[in-house]
Amino acid sequence: AMHNKKDSIERFARSCFNYAIDTKQDLWFSAKDTISKKYDHTFKDIFAEIYEKEYKGKPSRPRVLITGCPTTGVIDKIVRQIEELGADVVGFENCCGPREKKDPIDETKDPITAIAEKYLRVNCSVMSPNPGRLEALDAQIDEYQVDGVVEVLLQACHTFAIESDAIRTFVTKEKGLPYIAINTDYSSGDQAQINTRLGAFIEMLG
Repeated sequence: AMHNKKDSIERFARSCFNYAIDTKQDLWFSAKDTISKKYDHTFKDIFAEIYEKEYKGKPSRPRVLITGCPTTGVIDKIVRQIEELGADVVGFENCCGPREKKDPIDETKDPITAIAEKYLRVNCSVMSPNPGRLEALDAQIDEYQVDGVVEVLLQACHTFAIESDAIRTFVTKEKGLPYIAINTDYSSGDQAQINTRLGAFIEMLG
């Protein structure tokens, strides 16, 4: 009897291909023809079919990192638009990402002191100086093999706007990557303008 049905093998194949593309790794297929030659060959045939139909010759999509203000209220306006324009958002260096989660609370200290110290170390723009933000941005750009950075600046988050020049300099000069800052709010009045700017940015990423 077959251990996996065709549709489950197809889903597994796509997951493997997508993971290889996301991590920019080569994908190797290996199987043993010792238990069931027909079963193992089914895997090979399905992988080959999926590759030929869906992945062969398909250009990789640009990889975009979001930084700056929280994007909860502008997901459709910016994040979804980036992906619809042909790029992939691969990480968030903002309050919707790992910003306040990457530094664990020291459980050996007094709980109140440990919690206070942890949150005073969060690399939010309200903290000055804020070298931790550049360190986190540097690490995520390298880890996620980013092609370009989009900084979201909400009109109410003035401290992120103050830091944006330093972020632009770091991304363009230190990391040698394209950068764009999107100044916006929760309304839809500037959607067409944002679409035009993001479209040109993603086209530049190639």
